[in-house]
Amino acid sequence: MTQSPDEHFHRNPESVEAPLDAPNQSLADALRSSFSVLKGIIAVIMVVYLVSNVRSIAGHEQALKLRLGRLLPGAPHEAGLVWALPEPIDEIVVLPTRKSNELRIASHTFRRRADEVGKPLSFLHRSAGDGLHPTLDGALLTADAGLVHTRWKVTYKFDDVSAYVSRVAGNEVEAAETLIRTYLETEGIAIAAELTAEELIRTRVDYVQSEMRRRVNGRLTAISSGVVVTLVEMHELTPPIQIRGAFDATQSAENLKQQRIRAAEKDRTNMLSEAAGSAYPRLIRLLDEIDQSDADAPLDELRAELDRVLVNDVEGEAGRWIKEAGSYRANVVSRMQSDVERYRTLLPEYRRNPLMLVNRLWEQTKQRLFDGTEITTFYRPPGLRELRLKIPLDPEQVRSREEQRLQDKELDVGTLRPKRILPVGPEYD
Repeated sequence: MTQSPDEHFHRNPESVEAPLDAPNQSLADALRSSFSVLKGIIAVIMVVYLVSNVRSIAGHEQALKLRLGRLLPGAPHEAGLVWALPEPIDEIVVLPTRKSNELRIASHTFRRRADEVGKPLSFLHRSAGDGLHPTLDGALLTADAGLVHTRWKVTYKFDDVSAYVSRVAGNEVEAAETLIRTYLETEGIAIAAELTAEELIRTRVDYVQSEMRRRVNGRLTAISSGVVVTLVEMHELTPPIQIRGAFDATQSAENLKQQRIRAAEKDRTNMLSEAAGSAYPRLIRLLDEIDQSDADAPLDELRAELDRVLVNDVEGEAGRWIKEAGSYRANVVSRMQSDVERYRTLLPEYRRNPLMLVNRLWEQTKQRLFDGTEITTFYRPPGLRELRLKIPLDPEQVRSREEQRLQDKELDVGTLRPKRILPVGPEYD
């Protein structure tokens, strides 16, 4: 029977294929199984590749995405999982923005020898012949041509992670530390050139630390780095070890000088307070202004104010003397006024009859003298040419002398010796 071409074309190929023998059939089954496994492996690889750029962000970190090197817009990612396209398409940048980071800088200190590592500065000794190596030993040059060694400890944080990633060359913490180290070394040289070695080591350490932080932050802000320095500390401040003994001796002498100056100022304050009380600063100010004043009108005003302060406000010894002088002046003026009034009262009478006024005043004086309780009166008989009187000591005077003698014989508490030694006996009474 003859078949048409169309029938031959549409015939099922399986109906015409010859069955495979057992080895070939096993090979075909193995190939089919391997192909299925390969497809599964490829699928797993694709899934792993797609999730390969998943990062876990800690609570103190923030993350940003870079796509083909460019920062993607949006806020930084907080704690949790962050997914991005696989590298090198996307890149996840993670920075510790929620905690402070520490950076230690030893550019301005000397190189320790092997036997000096770990020892405190007080145990390090070098001879004067051991100089500094310019390429190994760092130091700061001060305004008085001195050298100072120091170590720096900088605490910083990332204030704006987006600005840091987009502005700073690099996306790791090391880039920020390199930037801070460069600025600190430069500003350290500038600040040291403004101060003496003594100020840099001892008297103005707090100023140097705060000024360094201010200047470094100023430079970081100027380039919008997104990094801020929160603290700058100086450690192991010392002059070169070779001259530290002489430096310490100079400092000891300076400290002694300052102590004596403070003691002298304290004594000055105590003496002025004892002399004039709390008003002594105003007195000193007025006296200085009077010495420096050239105009007559202000000079009169200053002197008037000085008089008011002396009379009304001055205390202490000067105040006591001024009050005693014022009281004495008032008594003298009062007596003089009384004398003037009496003179004016007696003057008309004296002009009328001078002899009568003199006699009357003399009689009043004698009466006042002889009527006193301390006056003893003796009468001489008329015609007696010689009169001898045996006058005993006044009992009141005897009692007063005895009280004084007993008082002088009392013992002194501090020395247990009599204050005075007086001869005792009838011949000394």
